[in-house]
Amino acid sequence: MKQIILVLLFAVMPLGFAQVNSNYDGPKPEVRAGSKSFVFLYTPFQSNFDPFYVSTVSVYPADQMDLFGAGFRYFFTSQVGVTFGWNFGTASTEQEFSNGDREEFSATSVGIALDGNYHLKALYGVSPYIGVNINYGTFSSELHEITAGSTTTTELTGNGIGIGINFGFDWYFTEGLSLGGKYNLGFRSQGTPEETVGGSTASGQSSSFFGIGSASVILNVHL
Repeated sequence: MKQIILVLLFAVMPLGFAQVNSNYDGPKPEVRAGSKSFVFLYTPFQSNFDPFYVSTVSVYPADQMDLFGAGFRYFFTSQVGVTFGWNFGTASTEQEFSNGDREEFSATSVGIALDGNYHLKALYGVSPYIGVNINYGTFSSELHEITAGSTTTTELTGNGIGIGINFGFDWYFTEGLSLGGKYNLGFRSQGTPEETVGGSTASGQSSSFFGIGSASVILNVHL
């Protein structure tokens, strides 16, 4: 008798699950007040997850450097989501040569970005949006070249700012994860980088750009 009951239970259980999920039509966009997620850049068909792009700064004499960091998105309403990005990095090295000379190097970067997006009516698992972006970053470094009886210090500084309009989407392809991409129409300016050696300052080349850019594939990990 027990064996018959067990057989009946196993036979009925799949039917019960089928009834529960009979109206399931795929994951829905998690676009509602209080929703939040960590944000990464993702290279499709590879296993690497990259930090969130924050800003771009100028580097002496005529170069530039992208700053990456952490990204976090929060929905303040059922349509408005804000992504915060921030960068902070510091590094230092020291090298001593066989003749007794020494080099000490240190560098620091700081950046912040803000994306405010208004999500339009979702189409199945896709949530399109429009919005604005603003970001700012700075970079500085010091190199001390220490020789017998003297020290030469070289300082580098640079910065950059950007502002633009976003056009993008998020595709909620499974529960808890979404992929997206965006275009950005806007203005970017790399400030004049400077190099200071022994109290004498030289200026590098500043630059500005206005046009359309695009972000890499964006991966949102929902909490």
